[in-house]
Amino acid sequence: MEVEIRHLRVIVAIAESGSLNRASKVLGLSQPGLTSQLQRIEHSLGGQLFFRAEGGSSPTPFGHNVLTEARAVLRGLQGIRSRAESQARHRTAPPTRVGGNAGFVHLALSRWLVGRAWVPGVRLTEETDPRASIEMVTNGALDLAVVYEWPGFSHRLDDSVRAQVVVRDEPVLVMLSPTHPLAAEHTLRLDTLAEYPWVDEPPQMSQWPVYLSQTSHRFGVSMDQQHEVLFAPTAHDLVATRAALAPALITGRDVAGSITLRPLTDNPLRQRLRVVYRPDTLVGAHIEEITAEVITLYHDHGARNAHFRAWWAAEGRHTTPTF
Repeated sequence: MEVEIRHLRVIVAIAESGSLNRASKVLGLSQPGLTSQLQRIEHSLGGQLFFRAEGGSSPTPFGHNVLTEARAVLRGLQGIRSRAESQARHRTAPPTRVGGNAGFVHLALSRWLVGRAWVPGVRLTEETDPRASIEMVTNGALDLAVVYEWPGFSHRLDDSVRAQVVVRDEPVLVMLSPTHPLAAEHTLRLDTLAEYPWVDEPPQMSQWPVYLSQTSHRFGVSMDQQHEVLFAPTAHDLVATRAALAPALITGRDVAGSITLRPLTDNPLRQRLRVVYRPDTLVGAHIEEITAEVITLYHDHGARNAHFRAWWAAEGRHTTPTF
């Protein structure tokens, strides 16, 4: 007789129950039937596995050795089953839905998520307005959104949604051509920018134009927005040809011969970066891991420009959470 998995379960059940009588009840067998089965197992293995006595059964030295191996095999079998079930769930689970519009961050995070064992797939949705992305998280259309928000325009969250602030207070830079008259300056005043054409997103696309207008008015200026564009390459081309200035993320970088970045004097334009998520999803179960990766992506990308490095050393590193 070949020893099978079911026979190993019999051996373990007898050892854990302490008697053939109790083991037969656990296994759903009659005691005589279990006794006969044990005898066949012992005959096949070539040795007695248990001492029998009125008080119960206990493993022989040979039985202890067999019992150790039997438990190892059953644990291994359980591990195989668990992995198979996990893979089956993975194949049928819906993709993790990521949204927002945070420069490179939401795209870089999506790429990172694809490599996680617990992520069945990723679907990316971009929305210019952070309110729209947060609303999509609230109604279940997204699992996670990475969004920028501006002072005075923070979106109130529903009780079913949580948020993790990644960067509490980030300055906005200005993008201009290296041959622009202002490129000779190390920092730019907001009132000076108003003397040149500006390119930005159309009004109503998000709360950024309203925030920019309100902040500019506090400084007694009004930006000369001559160009309204939706796509970054269009804005970059207008900047590179000296047709306009544009706002820029501090994680951006210079492009040789076409774009250079400058900070504003006293950093009057600020924003914060948040990860908004549903706690009842896979994202919620892994939010610390996700947020830590967002911070790593953010720092590693931004550290390529000197303005970011200076700000990070002075302020930025003190405003990000640690895990």
